[in-house]
Amino acid sequence: MFLMRLTRYDKVRLVKQGVILMETRISSKGQITLPVAVRQKLRMKTGDILKIRVTEDGSILLSNNTVQKKSRTQALQILKDTAGAWKEMQETGEEYVRKLRKEDDDRWKVLDIE
Repeated sequence: MFLMRLTRYDKVRLVKQGVILMETRISSKGQITLPVAVRQKLRMKTGDILKIRVTEDGSILLSNNTVQKKSRTQALQILKDTAGAWKEMQETGEEYVRKLRKEDDDRWKVLDIE
């Protein structure tokens, strides 16, 4: 979908849906600049690779796989770092949460807030 084909109503509707609509120009070298808002939303940095797909109707779709890869890598690292962290725990998760809530209630009472 080209930006120029959109009506004002379409643009407002897409903005309300969280879609970023911006224009950029092609340089004499065939380069484009992605607006800061797009780079921030996709958490892109210099050197990241974009996949370009041209559809039959002439639309250009850009995709960035680094967000998904980073998230997956970070999640696996967190799992590795925290593996066995609860091994020493003598109580169940439910008992632990009850204990935390009781401690909070006790703090509220000391502060005379209920």
